Amino acid sequence: MDLDDPKVFALFLEIYGTLPRAGPGSREDTLRALAMVPGDPPATVLDLGCGPGAQTLVLAEALPSASIIAMDLTPQMVAEAGRRCAEAGLGERVQVRRGDMLGPVAPPASQDLVWCEGAIYFAGIENALRTWKPLLTPDGTVAFTEPIWLQPSPPEDLVNWWRDEYSAMTDEDGVRAVIRSAGFDTIGFFALPAVSWWNEYYGPMEERVSQFLEAHPSDPLAAEIAGEATREIETFRSHSEFYSYGFFVVRPGPSTRRT
Repeated sequence: MDLDDPKVFALFLEIYGTLPRAGPGSREDTLRALAMVPGDPPATVLDLGCGPGAQTLVLAEALPSASIIAMDLTPQMVAEAGRRCAEAGLGERVQVRRGDMLGPVAPPASQDLVWCEGAIYFAGIENALRTWKPLLTPDGTVAFTEPIWLQPSPPEDLVNWWRDEYSAMTDEDGVRAVIRSAGFDTIGFFALPAVSWWNEYYGPMEERVSQFLEAHPSDPLAAEIAGEATREIETFRSHSEFYSYGFFVVRPGPSTRRT
């Protein structure tokens, strides 16, 4: 599926663009990871790859004194996140912007917390952490989710499916090794439970696929896109014990932390 093709991308967004979340997760997961962030509550937060803003709203509620910048590259996602934040009355405390998570998103040494749910794999963990490190205040922290294997020796068909989807996928120890290579220490971790994939992501997606097919009954391209979404859902339904997203909370190691 070529998402650079405007027609493909427009159809893709009909299914994925206004789901409650852009990937697996929940309010409880966001709050659990936030509780692992050490020190005083963050006063400045970057939510990168914010999608439609589900976790942005949770962070804004949990950190009522924080200034938050939420950023995504997809205009439709930015519009939806902006709409949700405006509806929640967050005003100027939350700025929703379109931009590249690896671009000049904030001044150096200005951010207490960089947050990235379900998007760091677009940039690569090591590349992203090295890019974001200069943005952090001296005790700044990064929290992100990343697909991981939960068990050794998963079924071959599942390995092949993930190899096509995300060839860099590894297990918790493998992600921790990449984090160390980037000069960071892992200070918190948990794997998302299966329910975090269903309630706000795959459950709504199943309903959206059905509506999507009704709206495009004779379009082979739409059928292909819907088929890939259905295959993704069925893969997790059949093999959820073998993989999930891991939530990692990290900060620069002592030798690389600015003072």
